[in-house]
Amino acid sequence: MTKTDPVFAPREVFEQTLQYFVIPTFDLVIDVPGEGIVMVRRTIAPYANKWALPGLRMYKNESIDDTLKRIAQQEVGLAIDVSTKQLLGQFVGKFKTENDRQDLSTGYVVKATRSNIVINDAHFSGYRFVNSEADIPTDVGAMYSFYLQKYFTTR
Repeated sequence: MTKTDPVFAPREVFEQTLQYFVIPTFDLVIDVPGEGIVMVRRTIAPYANKWALPGLRMYKNESIDDTLKRIAQQEVGLAIDVSTKQLLGQFVGKFKTENDRQDLSTGYVVKATRSNIVINDAHFSGYRFVNSEADIPTDVGAMYSFYLQKYFTTR
């Protein structure tokens, strides 16, 4: 491992840290050309069985751009153009699951460079596209609703 390789904690260590630390996460409003914004149906906590945006935590030694590219690739199989990224804002998520987990999420809009979705089936059971506020499902997690409403009202 070099000083620039991402470093992540094994799951059992990560779960222990949740009772003490706020977790930095990134959530992506990915604009897929000709399709819309990709949403995923989560199967894992927090927000299990809810519609969400692709997102994960940042690992030590990653840049923001590297984190955004990793999330898009690992979660929905997409390459993104990070030069298109636009900051949407931040959201503090407080959860009753996972040792009262608290995340500090930073939301970005990014453009996909292709439209071939391949979801991470360890995290998601399906995906869909939304093109307007009216398309946002009712069973969406609060932070994702926040980012989507901000996206659709500011674009």
